[in-house]
Amino acid sequence: MEDKKFDLILIGATGFTGKRAARYLSNHAPKDLKWGIAARNEHKLQKVAGLLDITADRCFIVDTTEKSQVEDVVSQSKIIMTTVGPFSLYGENVIAACAKFGTHYLDITGEVGFIKKMKEKYGETAQQNGAKIIPFSGFDSVPADISAYLLSQEFNNPDKLTLTSYYSISGGFNGGTIATMLHKFESGEYKEMSNPALLLDDSSLQIHKPEYQNFFGYNRKIHRWTAPFIMSAINSKVVYKSASLIQKNSSPYAKSISYNEQMSLGKWYNPLPFFVVSLILLSINLLGPYGWFRSILRKIMPAPGEGPSEQEIEHGFFKMHTFAIDSEGTEKSLKVYYPGDPGNKSTVFFLCESALLLALNPDKFSSGSGFLTPVAAFGNHLVDHLQSRGLNLERIT
Repeated sequence: MEDKKFDLILIGATGFTGKRAARYLSNHAPKDLKWGIAARNEHKLQKVAGLLDITADRCFIVDTTEKSQVEDVVSQSKIIMTTVGPFSLYGENVIAACAKFGTHYLDITGEVGFIKKMKEKYGETAQQNGAKIIPFSGFDSVPADISAYLLSQEFNNPDKLTLTSYYSISGGFNGGTIATMLHKFESGEYKEMSNPALLLDDSSLQIHKPEYQNFFGYNRKIHRWTAPFIMSAINSKVVYKSASLIQKNSSPYAKSISYNEQMSLGKWYNPLPFFVVSLILLSINLLGPYGWFRSILRKIMPAPGEGPSEQEIEHGFFKMHTFAIDSEGTEKSLKVYYPGDPGNKSTVFFLCESALLLALNPDKFSSGSGFLTPVAAFGNHLVDHLQSRGLNLERIT
């Protein structure tokens, strides 16, 4: 690492999320941190650089489908963070180069099947060269990962631990998120998502059926209308991967674990949001595999590079209440809150602060390499760091 010129390079700095990430780094990175930006379009990159007062020697033109360009950038940096999705289309060369050059890697993907394939291809190389490959470092899936991790610490290796998270969300979609979702249907990855152990290397972690799995209706647990959270299939697999990695270090969550997510959609007297969201979810799940339906979505949803207005982003939020109950009936819970649109502001916060935590504390995280989850990479240090930067977390016992 010592011979690398940059501490951190952001790839995708001209995209909707990437521009926000570049601005976040400009506002929050220490002045002595050596960081740069990279993108495919030179004109757009120069525009971002001009707005943020980034000098030309910190700017790189890179098409992530061109291996040589990617390797030239990756070889110069200790850490790469990327927002270029769908990652299954534009991410492999970046992961391969990071594994090759021992460069740490963070992204905001929710493409579980893609990450499984990347681990199979580059996991051993990453371990040999000391590269930490940390996908799922955005809103997918940091809140879920840290919530399950913290609640597991409230128990002493129970026989069974059942975790359920309830999300209240205000925000909008950006075009990159839509493109990724549609590509999952086009590539067939959605067919893999029914396997809860998709990210696991072995069967040592037991997974039992989650509470309220695929539940639509009035939820007496929280006295709200609820429906499955669209990210639950992603986040649960990341939680299980963290539990598996931690178990290998002799600190298991539980002998058997389950994790599930629901959306909180209003009190009993107002079921309208529940019916609207349920209709949308069922339509996507049933019709997503059909090309004609995806064509309609592309016409009515934001295109890549587009997204909510600045006002919508700043006035959004996510609130998350997670419950954990063991086989004896003991229950613990916690709440997590962050202001701002979760798919845009929150995801940039989690990505950038995770990267800064690693960049500013290289000796603290010198051990452990290969494909990791945010919790497996950073543990309680990530929780403490995020709280110090504005994440609100309330333990309820």
